[in-house]
Amino acid sequence: MQVAIFVLVLLVFKQGKGELFDFHIISSRQSSSDGEMLCQSLGYDGLAIINAPEMFTYAIRITVALRATGHGLYLGLRNKSDTNLVNWDDGTFPAQDLPWKPNPQSWDFTYNHYGILSHTGYYRALSNEEKKYAVCGNHENLPTEAFGTTILGQQPTGISSSLSVTKVLSYLECVLLCGQDHRCRVAEFKIDFLTCMTLGPGSYESFSVNVQSKTFVRKGFT
Repeated sequence: MQVAIFVLVLLVFKQGKGELFDFHIISSRQSSSDGEMLCQSLGYDGLAIINAPEMFTYAIRITVALRATGHGLYLGLRNKSDTNLVNWDDGTFPAQDLPWKPNPQSWDFTYNHYGILSHTGYYRALSNEEKKYAVCGNHENLPTEAFGTTILGQQPTGISSSLSVTKVLSYLECVLLCGQDHRCRVAEFKIDFLTCMTLGPGSYESFSVNVQSKTFVRKGFT
């Protein structure tokens, strides 16, 4: 029998002003470059990197009022016309299950664009001169959390690739490892071998019975 237990693991909790993540909202509309400079003048690295499901959920919640105006918010996400790649400003790539609209493959790479959190709650691209709001953030030591369910006696099957396989002492440590990687969507702890395998989006098919496994399924983008 499959048993699901809700798990919430906070790895870093930002205590300032009761905020879970250290994001700052720029509530005046301006170009992406001006928004980025304003973020830096406030002590942030620049526009925010919002690459984990929990970050996305939080950002959606704190931007409801501004997005209701019909305008989006610039993020630290951009394409590069010389490489035809979309990157976060820390050099990492967006997760495969990021809620895009439209898909980045349809972006016009003749021009440089910034990513925005749109009024509908999707990520999409805009010219950096269009006037939008912005979200500031820091790019190193990003606070994160893992939220999801525990499945007892179940293991992922049909695995195409893994993010990591690591020796750990406990299931909790395995969940923490998943939370520290924005790409992680599933973490399987093998009780007999004391190993933790983390998996990214779309890298497994289903689950099967294994009494020596405890599997954490992270809640995805919503």
